[in-house]
Amino acid sequence: MEIKAAIFAYLLSIPLWIASWYSATGFRLMRHNRLLMLPFGLSLVYLAGNAILVGAFAEVSGPAQEEARIAIIAERSLIAVQATASVLIVATIVYGLSIRRVPLHFIRFMVYAFVAILGIMAPILWIPAQEASLFFVLRHIQAIALNFGLFFCVAGIVILLQDLLTHGDARVSLVGAETMAEDERD
Repeated sequence: MEIKAAIFAYLLSIPLWIASWYSATGFRLMRHNRLLMLPFGLSLVYLAGNAILVGAFAEVSGPAQEEARIAIIAERSLIAVQATASVLIVATIVYGLSIRRVPLHFIRFMVYAFVAILGIMAPILWIPAQEASLFFVLRHIQAIALNFGLFFCVAGIVILLQDLLTHGDARVSLVGAETMAEDERD
């Protein structure tokens, strides 16, 4: 039963990913930036791949083992949140120093990433310790939300890099103005 529920969650997540990507204007942006096909397509590959792997190899372990597996997802989500926050901070600094506005589509993808990771994946759902099957299903739902967040973050980074390359003439330096003036003379 729980294996079928996990497979169903992955299969349901595929159209949900497509709808979320559409909502984030991902399809429209892909017409101008083909690199966005990468996070969109890889997310679909991971969702479908997880559904196949669950169907072929999954089994529910004991409660302690299932709870330990959720800890792995929690560790990865911490990395994802730190990476996403770092990208936002660096983008704000770089764009702030170059007196440019951060691209709206970048912000949109970052908001979707934070919603997926912090709003869907991170909240605590208290499960009775003896219910291994519920831990199993929760682990897969959290994996779906984490994948959504990661690939929205990657899409935001792609947007940011494209914008930086397009407007690459802006000079950004963390050294003093005198040092920049000396560098320009050399």
